[in-house]
Amino acid sequence: MVLPYSIQRYEKDVKSKPQMLIDVLNELPISEKQVYGLSDSWFPSEKVINAHLKKGYHYISALKTNRIIYPQGIHIQIQQFAQHIRKEDCHLVIVKKSKYWVYRYEGKLNGVDNAVVLMCYKEDQFKVDGALHAFLCTDTELDSQTILKYYSRRWPIEIFFRQTKGNLGLNGYQVRSTKAIDRLLLLIALTYTYCVIIENTNNSFSKGINICRNNNKKEQIQVVYNCAKDGVPIENVFKIMKVA
Repeated sequence: MVLPYSIQRYEKDVKSKPQMLIDVLNELPISEKQVYGLSDSWFPSEKVINAHLKKGYHYISALKTNRIIYPQGIHIQIQQFAQHIRKEDCHLVIVKKSKYWVYRYEGKLNGVDNAVVLMCYKEDQFKVDGALHAFLCTDTELDSQTILKYYSRRWPIEIFFRQTKGNLGLNGYQVRSTKAIDRLLLLIALTYTYCVIIENTNNSFSKGINICRNNNKKEQIQVVYNCAKDGVPIENVFKIMKVA
């Protein structure tokens, strides 16, 4: 089971993102199955990692490349260590039809006594400036391909936030109370789900919301058409359409 986290900050005075994630974790049940929490590079602090382990969860996240690791006891940043990696030290991993050169480090890093760190380059970008990506996994028995495969599952939630911000007003609301925010998020989630599952959308939110918008325009046009057909005065049509 994988749990992709994406905590959004909406107010300047809210708790830090890591603390919000810890609060979410504290509300989750202990599972009999193996659980992996997934997050981006904002979150992998010692407190967040320990909060997962206390629940019996493993944790997979992106890492900033200035994070410190200790190969053979040497204190060094991931990006500095990667400068010494040779292609023959890596193995080629395929994730969703894309290929990556992956160097696997297992050992200590700040905040973790022992974990896996994957240093990855796209197949055609090995050692290219800015192309390095790093990932953390607390399950040292998990192979590199599975770690990257699990991490890739968190991307849909980022798409959800982008689409709801751009189309459903997630980043423009003005309510303040916790109850009002919870209600708003519920309405947004229901609207999103409706757009995804309505007829002929094939689980596409973009297609679904266009269908909904077009249906709304058709209904407005139908009202104007019926008013014109019935000889309704234009002033009354303005009132009906709420543009008076």
